[in-house]
Amino acid sequence: MRVPVYLVEPSTDESHQLSVGPSIRLARFSRPKALPAHLVALLRGVEKPRSRLLPFDDPCIDRCLGGGLALGQLHEIGAAGIDAETGALPAAFVTALLARIEPDKPVFWVAPAEDLHPPGLLSYGLDPNRLMLVRPGKDVATLAAMEVALREGATAAVVGEVGQFGRTASRRLQLACLRYGSTGFVLRRWPHGRKTLDRETSVAVTRWHLTPMPSMRDGKDPGLPRWHVALTHARGGRPGEWIMEASDDSTHPLRVVAALADHAAQPQRLHLAG
Repeated sequence: MRVPVYLVEPSTDESHQLSVGPSIRLARFSRPKALPAHLVALLRGVEKPRSRLLPFDDPCIDRCLGGGLALGQLHEIGAAGIDAETGALPAAFVTALLARIEPDKPVFWVAPAEDLHPPGLLSYGLDPNRLMLVRPGKDVATLAAMEVALREGATAAVVGEVGQFGRTASRRLQLACLRYGSTGFVLRRWPHGRKTLDRETSVAVTRWHLTPMPSMRDGKDPGLPRWHVALTHARGGRPGEWIMEASDDSTHPLRVVAALADHAAQPQRLHLAG
């Protein structure tokens, strides 16, 4: 299995472009159209998706979201503890969502760290052959590459792993999502553990915070991956908290654990840092 990987490095010329490999360039925010020609041809050869909702098929979550997760918009996903450093929880959560978004279209995954294992995504229902991996050098390059891909408007989704995520950058990504019908996911991650507080919150339409939970199946440990999922912000909806787990049902790879589906009725609010 071969997943295309594109390396993004800063350029030293006055145009402040981002160089992809030896001869391909991704422009910074001011020039969002300079994707490699063969990638542009691929993206433009696919019909652009229309904005719609992706239901969780659980009434509690969908009610908080106003019917489901809004596609064609920007979403932010973070995690607690060591998962804020490894990014494993946000990656698993978003993968389960990606598996149900435009399954015949590619997914751009933009991340400075080279630790994503594409075959491992199969367990969450995502075909790794859909992936196009972009390897930027820093957060600013990640955000630039995300905007370029979002502006093409023909991917199933664009995922980016960043630590610092300011309001201005998030606004640019959200505008690209709205204008071109693309869905963006920002996974908050600090690979070296140097987590810092944001001065301003992003304009993402939803913000999620994940915490690992003990997993069990038939009373035995371990079982399927299970998480405490907090929807801390939902534009046009309301916050909520649930215990969810990855499902072995390929049609619904993410589900609320039935016994705890009303957990949000007795919330213990999380005090998030960052």
